[in-house]
Amino acid sequence: MDFNHKKAGRQEEEGNAGENCRDMSGRGSLVESAVDEFAKNGGFDDLPGKGKPLKIEQGDVLTSVMRNANYQPPWIELRKEIAADIKHLADQKQAGHIKDLETGLEGVNQKIRKFNRIVPNPLLQKGLISIENVHTAYEKWV
Repeated sequence: MDFNHKKAGRQEEEGNAGENCRDMSGRGSLVESAVDEFAKNGGFDDLPGKGKPLKIEQGDVLTSVMRNANYQPPWIELRKEIAADIKHLADQKQAGHIKDLETGLEGVNQKIRKFNRIVPNPLLQKGLISIENVHTAYEKWV
């Protein structure tokens, strides 16, 4: 008798599971009918790129999301800042402002040290710059 009671309980649970599945499919058909009605009313007619093939991004999804959001990791922003600073120093050297160049070099080298600490791959690290290699260093940073 105890066995029949357990069997009946199990059948009742399976019946409830079936009802839950029907509820889920009912919700699904509700969503489908809403989408179909939206399409019939022309809701999808004015979408940008209608009739054109989808542009499928190649590579990493995270990279494409960051690119679409105009986000750059801090090390890339710092790299661009360092390149601009080196260009400014190269212009100062060409103009003959050696005293300003020496003080600017230390600041740029500090940024390069920080860049080397935060860059994700050691192969991307860069060397420090000096008065002698300002012009060649700029070419490496651009």
